[in-house]
Amino acid sequence: IIVLPEIFGVDAGIAAKCDDWAQLGYLAFAPDIFWRTSPGSELNPDIQEEFQQAIANMMQFDADDGVRDIEALIKYIRGHEGVGKVGVVGFCLGGKLAYMAAARTDADASVGYYGVYIDKMLDEAHAIARPLMLHIPTADHFVGPEAQKAIHDALDPHPRVTLHDYQGLDHGFAAAS
Repeated sequence: IIVLPEIFGVDAGIAAKCDDWAQLGYLAFAPDIFWRTSPGSELNPDIQEEFQQAIANMMQFDADDGVRDIEALIKYIRGHEGVGKVGVVGFCLGGKLAYMAAARTDADASVGYYGVYIDKMLDEAHAIARPLMLHIPTADHFVGPEAQKAIHDALDPHPRVTLHDYQGLDHGFAAAS
């Protein structure tokens, strides 16, 4: 399982998710998606300066490069770790990357939590060839009702996509391990 972090980097919550999956017998990788611009970022959203740094990291991040990194990691896992099936799960920015991985890579399955800007990338949905599941909190203050409607309108009919809505929950509801 490739575990893609929020804009705060590979923090304790992401590490805990990897540990939890490892205890279940999965090989779990949490790549440093900001390695090009801010390597080793592990930021606390409750500290204003660190939150602002996370926003700056996100603004500098090139999602196309990020997906190429995910594709390289998928190939590494299959070729060097001997794992036949590789899944991707992402949170926030990682949720967007999980959607992109579903459309652009041969990941066996992808799962995204409250992916930001997916509504701006729906033209890639035709390329989704393997299962994609998205978790959408209906009270998300970053992915509003219009974006959620666009996602549903475009993806509900897709045979490989499953959407789950979480009534009244906000962005980040799955951040705790």
